[in-house]
Amino acid sequence: MNEPALDEAAPRRLAHEVHRRLEDMIFSGRLRGGEVLTERRLADALEVSRTPLRDALLMLESEGLLKRRGTRYLEVRQMTVPEFMQVLNIRRLLEPEAARLCIGRADLARLRELRERLEELVADGAGGHHDEDPEASAAIDAAMHDEIAAASGNPLMANMIRDLRRRTRIFDLGRMPDRAVAVYREHIEIIAAVEKGDADEAAGAMVRHIDNVKACIIRHLSTI
Repeated sequence: MNEPALDEAAPRRLAHEVHRRLEDMIFSGRLRGGEVLTERRLADALEVSRTPLRDALLMLESEGLLKRRGTRYLEVRQMTVPEFMQVLNIRRLLEPEAARLCIGRADLARLRELRERLEELVADGAGGHHDEDPEASAAIDAAMHDEIAAASGNPLMANMIRDLRRRTRIFDLGRMPDRAVAVYREHIEIIAAVEKGDADEAAGAMVRHIDNVKACIIRHLSTI
């Protein structure tokens, strides 16, 4: 678990940066639910001193992402199935509205670029080629959702969507590769509706996409 060193110059800023990076490691599954952590291990991995690390750990503990085990250890809290569903339900409320609001505001050139890349991925998948770079595919996924959220004209909504999506990131395409081509097609439908300027169609396509994600996660969780 080697991570790039961080600048020690600004303790408060550093604590928030450590918090962000640990949060990302939790949401991405690099730190798994139930995993026991020690300050020494994390300090060595992140190459930071104990003070900003402790501040970051306290923030994560207060947010319910870590729980204390005795005086020396912290445990990554396992996110429950109901909590996943709650996050997806909130996304289902916010993201279709963002898709509706982005009409006339979105960067169509950027969306076209993403759509063309998605179409290439669909063609590769239909030809039997496996996704050799799931991280790149996940980046395209995030770029589409972020572009639409940012173009909603509501920065608070965009930030909420970004945070909620990070919380369900553990169920990305790398963990459910059988869904990859379907996800690409759903994204293409969303982008196509935005390009047409059809707010209702864009919102509806986003609802269908999130409902399909939710159904897939439920099926996945029922098998483990």
